[in-house]
Amino acid sequence: MVTEVLMPKLGLTMTEGTIEEWKFKEGDAVKKGDILFSVATDKLTNDVECDTDGVLLKIAVQAGDSSECKSVVAWIGEPGDKIPDGAAVSAPVAAAEVSAAAETKPAAPAAAAVRPAGAYVLAMPFAKKLAKEKGYDLSAIPGTGPNGVILARDVENFAAGPKTSPMAAKLAAEYCVDVSTLGVDGRVMKADVLAAVQGRAPQTAAAVELESNDLPPVKVNPLRRSIAANMTASWTTSPRVTYTHPVDATCMKELREKLKDGLKAEGIKLTFNHILMKVAARALMEFPDVNASFADNMLTHHRHANIGLAVAKGDGLMVPNVKCVDIKSLKEVAQETENLIEATRSGKLGMEDMTGGTFTISSLGPYGITSFSPIINQPELAILGVCDIVDTPVVRNGEIVIRPMMNLSLTADHRVIDGVMACKFLQRIVDLLENPYLLLV
Repeated sequence: MVTEVLMPKLGLTMTEGTIEEWKFKEGDAVKKGDILFSVATDKLTNDVECDTDGVLLKIAVQAGDSSECKSVVAWIGEPGDKIPDGAAVSAPVAAAEVSAAAETKPAAPAAAAVRPAGAYVLAMPFAKKLAKEKGYDLSAIPGTGPNGVILARDVENFAAGPKTSPMAAKLAAEYCVDVSTLGVDGRVMKADVLAAVQGRAPQTAAAVELESNDLPPVKVNPLRRSIAANMTASWTTSPRVTYTHPVDATCMKELREKLKDGLKAEGIKLTFNHILMKVAARALMEFPDVNASFADNMLTHHRHANIGLAVAKGDGLMVPNVKCVDIKSLKEVAQETENLIEATRSGKLGMEDMTGGTFTISSLGPYGITSFSPIINQPELAILGVCDIVDTPVVRNGEIVIRPMMNLSLTADHRVIDGVMACKFLQRIVDLLENPYLLLV
């Protein structure tokens, strides 16, 4: 019995996933519970387990390609089973058997349905994807599926003009170049398509690369697409204002210095971010309108401060959050934060770690940044930007002294948090950092 392997739906907002890596090859034996492949969504990367024993007969969606949720990405069965489109998958054989085996003639495809001119073209999602990659016009491909639906095999079997390399076909589709009009003898290559775009005779691929000012555009990964969508939504949703306030970090540094060795003995690394999270949680409990979300003209106050910390992952950014920071000890906050950072960078973050945040901290201090305007992480109402600690001459008791100064940049949603409230909230954070004993009151 052949079992379909489907693209999982890992969240309410997930519509498609990208296969990052297949852990097995076609023909490999797999067991229930094995990690079959890893899939990247717009929020995180998850490993997908095999739910049956058998042989990986065929992979329909290769690593790096995307597929809609609940669509088939592979088939698992027994050696010799046929996958639904009729292509038989043979059991692995020894090299000697392979050399002695005779080639078999492929089965003739079903008769293609006649499609009236101008009619709507019915095609399976994977067939559409293949046609786009190959630069084929869907309306020109005969469909052999029910009611003339175009299947993946129809696209694979379709002969459209001269043979084209995969890269040339991709570029032809992106730049709308009809490869049949290029007049190329033999296989159409990348250089031929680029030359047609630039309006000159074909040259060698190397020459075209050197003379071209821009590289062909590439599709960004799901994480970057998610970041782009979320930042655009935040930019158009929240009328934001950024307020910057300097902090004398002397007491914060002393606090960390006194606590870090004791926590280190327990395997916990204490950082300034952990102290900032605990301080922010205290301030959020005193300013409930900041620890809230706003939608449909309704303001929702949250019982606890679930504080997210922006974490770099590859070429993107993820914001896992620690729940109920307001009622946890500094030790617990430090431990949970470091666990989340490790899970983020190893791709083991859960969806529950990414949702439910009420406030975010973004720290660019390690990169030498002294002021910036962070963008609010929707549906939250504020975000705190943490800058570098810089030894700075300041006046204390009428004398010029050197102090470790740090700027805090608070971006607030002006629909709810006006200037006075934002300034008071930020000032409270500054007071707690400069006088950490106030946390005991």
